[in-house]
Amino acid sequence: MSHGFLHTWHLAITPLAPVHIGTGDDYEPTQYVIDGERLFSFSPEAALRALPEAGRADLLKILAGPPTVALIKQVQGFFYRHRERLIPEAEHVIPVLPSIAAEYAGRVGQTAQREQSGREIINQLRIARTYGDPATRRPILPGSSLKGAIRTALLDQCNAGASLLPEERNRPSPQGNLALQQRLFHYRPNAFDHDPMRLVQIGDAADQRPAASIGTEIRYAVNRKRQPVLKDGRELATMAENLRQVLECVPPLRPRAFLGSLTLQDPGALDSPKLPDPRLRWTFADLAGACNAFYRPILNRERQELHTRGYLDADWLETLEHILGTRQADLDANRAFLLRVGHHSGAESVTLNGVRDIKIMMGKGNAPVYLPASKTVWLAAHDIQDRRDLLPFGWLLVEAVPDGQAFAPWPTDLLDATAIYAADEPAWLAAMQARRDDLQARRDEQRAREQAQREAAEQTQQAAAQQAALFASLSEEGRQLATLRELLERDRRANARLAGGELASTLVSLLKDAHASWPAAECLALAALAEEIYAFVGWPSSKKKAERKQQIQALRDQQPS
Repeated sequence: MSHGFLHTWHLAITPLAPVHIGTGDDYEPTQYVIDGERLFSFSPEAALRALPEAGRADLLKILAGPPTVALIKQVQGFFYRHRERLIPEAEHVIPVLPSIAAEYAGRVGQTAQREQSGREIINQLRIARTYGDPATRRPILPGSSLKGAIRTALLDQCNAGASLLPEERNRPSPQGNLALQQRLFHYRPNAFDHDPMRLVQIGDAADQRPAASIGTEIRYAVNRKRQPVLKDGRELATMAENLRQVLECVPPLRPRAFLGSLTLQDPGALDSPKLPDPRLRWTFADLAGACNAFYRPILNRERQELHTRGYLDADWLETLEHILGTRQADLDANRAFLLRVGHHSGAESVTLNGVRDIKIMMGKGNAPVYLPASKTVWLAAHDIQDRRDLLPFGWLLVEAVPDGQAFAPWPTDLLDATAIYAADEPAWLAAMQARRDDLQARRDEQRAREQAQREAAEQTQQAAAQQAALFASLSEEGRQLATLRELLERDRRANARLAGGELASTLVSLLKDAHASWPAAECLALAALAEEIYAFVGWPSSKKKAERKQQIQALRDQQPS
């Protein structure tokens, strides 16, 4: 729908391949644990909340050390050992491949390699984050990335395959070559009011899938040769063949997973020195046409080339061709278009035809060469050694309708073809939640036991304090009686009926001394306690028994003076 000079389209975006749009942030192994095939990410606050008091003290003790490689290893190992405490407090959970889980378990807290100098180098096990909403942890396709990809296509259309002018220095991307952009888009240096892309506004595309769905996944990025290079009958590997890159990605083939918007400003016949060149005021069909003209040939070449090399996942390729075939009419009519965004999109997708001059490294000690096509390609893999069942990065299908209109539903057969790629999600989510619930219940039980132990200890401490205060307030005779009572209770608990033990010996000593010097009340109390003790341990032999009874009676005969 048009509103004066604004024309808005709603965009429904389907990731055709894994998409990683870097943020510069990583999942650090001091901020996550992997349990099974699940990565649980947590904040420092959550970690402290999850740990018991002794665990927090141990962690703070580790962190008090100097910031060395050894400290990082200790923190990694500490969190791994306490993972069952941390998992219930995790703020984000992502599926990981079995190979990544195994790598983590084998390396966390360990030294990855040692330099010639002997200095330890820790394998950080970093995982690059993709762009997302920090509140919901759902992925986002930023409008700046979408707009940058559209800008490349429009620049390529304006360039029409021409070479650079002598004064235009080649750059890795058209965005880096301001002189080229200014010539193609007809604006002077620093005169950004004349940049025609300022009339194109694209908002961030938000993830529309249910919250109870997998937002992202973790994959390896591997580098492979686009064409075989043989030496002595063997195919040579790329220099980056075994370079470890692990990326968080938007999963592929989730129909219309993202919704966004595109607005074009249409100044009409308005002429102003602050407006872009009227010849560069595009309609939606112009934008879509430029994107299809630029990206469709790249995708066609890439899928053919990678299929020939045997790299591509055959099921993914079949599903991709089904989608493109079903959407052929919309692509031809520029009601839908292709884009490529994010990391590892490939040099061809970010450079212009005719201008493309890609730097190719030729190995240590050799000067680089510059070619119109790259020699290698980065692909999404399940394992760093994989050479089959790989996927390219970054491809998007963008469908559009004017504001006020609704998208026609996808055909049932197309939904069925893509449904298999999310078929495992319910089981994974259920298993993940069951694991968290189990650990939460166990942690709650442990906390309840610890709380009960603390309360019991506090009660014992309070009782001991009260007993000590009472003991201190007693007379000397009263303290001796209290000590004798404690000995009796101790032996009763142990069922220690020892006629010659400490209890009986202490009593005999008191019976000898008490009647001569003790107050009458304490004498009566000792007499009663003595009979209670002998009833427990047993009276001595008849002669001594008579003596003890006489002592007890003498205590009772004591009268106040």
